[in-house]
Amino acid sequence: MTRLTICIPTRNRQRYAMDAARHMLASKRDDFEVLIADNSDDPAPLAGFVAEQNDDRLRLLPPEDKPLAMQDNWNRMPDQARGEWISIIGDDDYLDPDLCEVLRLTTQRVPNADAVTWGRSYFVWPEARSHREITRIPTGSHLRHMEKKDLMRKMFFWEDAKDRPACPFGIYHGALKKELLDKIRDTFSNRYFEHPNADYDSICKTVMMAEMCIYWERPLSVFGACSASNTAGLRDTAVGLERIRTVREENNGLLEAADFPFPVELGITSSVAHAMEWFKQRYGIELSGWEEGFIKACAGDCESQNDRARFEEKKAGYAAAIKQWRGAQALKLFNPTFKYRPDVPKFMGHAEDHLNFDMGLGNAQTAAEFYHLLNGMLFPVDLLESRLNDA
Repeated sequence: MTRLTICIPTRNRQRYAMDAARHMLASKRDDFEVLIADNSDDPAPLAGFVAEQNDDRLRLLPPEDKPLAMQDNWNRMPDQARGEWISIIGDDDYLDPDLCEVLRLTTQRVPNADAVTWGRSYFVWPEARSHREITRIPTGSHLRHMEKKDLMRKMFFWEDAKDRPACPFGIYHGALKKELLDKIRDTFSNRYFEHPNADYDSICKTVMMAEMCIYWERPLSVFGACSASNTAGLRDTAVGLERIRTVREENNGLLEAADFPFPVELGITSSVAHAMEWFKQRYGIELSGWEEGFIKACAGDCESQNDRARFEEKKAGYAAAIKQWRGAQALKLFNPTFKYRPDVPKFMGHAEDHLNFDMGLGNAQTAAEFYHLLNGMLFPVDLLESRLNDA
């Protein structure tokens, strides 16, 4: 039985997808598969790689006649997946096939679980670093049921948000049962993914449709950021604007929600909010009381900047949009302060159930190598069953 399909959509970044797949296939497990959805201009590199690997656990969806928008490439994958569960990662990311064991134990104890996610870890590929990077890794190992009402507040009301909703339940670096995905497709316009911001499109729908959401504190994947990734746009303004221009072209200019005067170019908070507002508008969902949490997240986006000029630019942009949207009174909730202090050393060590250390530790060159480094520091996946039995 194929328990899990790990989907890797990619466009013209074949070497990253190959590295992730190659490391996954080094696993001795036979209950997962890797499905690569190639949206590249040249089909030869990945076709050759798959043939060379000669592994039944690796399959390829070749490019269509013309390049697809990101969400359209994502939409190709669920119908082709053989797994009981499906997860999507970026081509410069990594996911541990031992997730299969976590899914097995979860469904054994919680049969109606249909959405699973885990702790977050991040890796900037060496080529994309311009300075020393300190990473923060969660070290907990508890398996938790997350109440749906709490997830709704975190997602749609921006509760506890820093610069984006603190709700990780979706198919991107999460795992959804195929039955849940089919229910999402049948409920929402006969498509798994609709908005160009496909990961947040997925979170909106998962939070609304999932029956039982389970969270494991331990990281099982790595969010990678290579120099060609969309994530790089969060670190470099020029790169970010170019990424947005490309997405607009792919979607015939359709990116923003109506009557929501926050330019997508402002930053991650604005971009995520447009995906959420688009979703609510499309399906007639009316909510009130979320505005304060969103405005505070706008301030959080400003405070994430380590360049004073960029901070002031963001602050002015968000302030103008907030005033246009909800009036001058709403600006009382928007009080970002420039917090970056290059003269203060960043903390390294263990505190508050997180391990902080230099990303260069161990000289990892790829997201997969970085995960294998982390894997030796964290609670072993193969001990989860004994922990659950002792609980």
